Amino acid sequence: MLARLFVIFGGFFVLVLCAALVVPYFIDWTGYRADFEREASAILGRKVTVQGDATAKLLPFPSVTFSNVTVAGGPGGQPAMTVETFSMDAELAPFLSGEVLIFDMRLVRPKATIDIAADGTVDWAIRPSSPFDPSQISIEKLTVTDGEIALRHAAGGRSHLLSEINSTISAKSLAGPWRMDGSLRLDGLRSMVVASTSKAGSDGQMRLRLKADPDAYPLVIEADGNAGIVNGAAIYSGQFKVASSDKNGADKNSAQLQGTDGEMMEASAGKPEPGFRLNGKFSLDHQKLGVDEFRFETGPLDNPYTADGKAAVELGPNPSFSIEADGAQVQFDEAVGAAAGAGLTLSARVAALEQTLLELPKPTIPGTVEVKLPAVVAGDTTVRDVRLSAEPADAGWSVKSLAATLPGRARLEANGMLSVEDHFGFTGSLLLAVAQPSG
Repeated sequence: MLARLFVIFGGFFVLVLCAALVVPYFIDWTGYRADFEREASAILGRKVTVQGDATAKLLPFPSVTFSNVTVAGGPGGQPAMTVETFSMDAELAPFLSGEVLIFDMRLVRPKATIDIAADGTVDWAIRPSSPFDPSQISIEKLTVTDGEIALRHAAGGRSHLLSEINSTISAKSLAGPWRMDGSLRLDGLRSMVVASTSKAGSDGQMRLRLKADPDAYPLVIEADGNAGIVNGAAIYSGQFKVASSDKNGADKNSAQLQGTDGEMMEASAGKPEPGFRLNGKFSLDHQKLGVDEFRFETGPLDNPYTADGKAAVELGPNPSFSIEADGAQVQFDEAVGAAAGAGLTLSARVAALEQTLLELPKPTIPGTVEVKLPAVVAGDTTVRDVRLSAEPADAGWSVKSLAATLPGRARLEANGMLSVEDHFGFTGSLLLAVAQPSG
């Protein structure tokens, strides 16, 4: 069942075409158009109409082409799915053993609407299934050009658009494993996407691996877990990983030097400092994205700074997010960093923090961030019990409270606006209470 959702543009039409043209082991070429519409309607549980041209040929291999195909059942009487051009080439030899090999399938400008009901039920997942054994049908190459999927999420009262879907898909069988490589836009944000699955198990679930590389942000997102349809609703849970990525591929620790003969040479100070890493466990359904645990790391791989926590994103009518993190002690060693050149100075670390905050994706829903640090050590100065509570704002972050204990039992408290849009800055109020004043 999940395989049909995973490649909704391809899987349905393979099943339909097989029912219309391949059983029982010969093709009635005189009525293939009407057969296609009849069998497709029975399998999908929706009326299917070929409004454009329909052509077919048997030699040198079975090949069919349909234009302007519509599938009824969309909102307000509109089609649930349309395909501008659908064509397929199959190998004839496997038909003799009851198998179907689609070696080239092409979908041009397919558009589909998927409704996710308030209880999480996916409408395409509850339609009648095919009379074929999915393991008998394989796809060598399926090309999707300029596809589009509208996801209508009833629980949240919102819609999301997957557009400009351009991908190449293959499947050893319709039951899996599947693989997809391509690009798409999610609500306008373009990303390169790689997805692969295992073969579907007896419980209908399959392992699903996803990798997304968004153009707008210097990071790569990966997820690996089990996905399936339970009582008509989609679920996905497993492990995730987010890592920073240099989109330009530049080595910031290298420089161009001119040799004695005038030739330019590349000089490098060593491997570049790795960016941040985030990994943990997640679960996703129509109501919530939950991260039961995560670990954030930054700095050298052999001695990183770490923070552990949990997070959640509510997907209901009032969407929101929450992040709670407990970090390890932060240590800035100005003297060692400057003398040995092995570490980063305080100013360099602050600059890196500013750059990270400037590059973070801007939240589009309300939320809260709670961070606790046991201590921040800079040379011989120790700041203890650092606590931060913040919420997203138009120009950056609204700091509800920032508190820390300074040397001499002094207490620092602040609140205000942290700007991370075009420049880094803080505007607000500051309170310093000194319990043991000296001099």
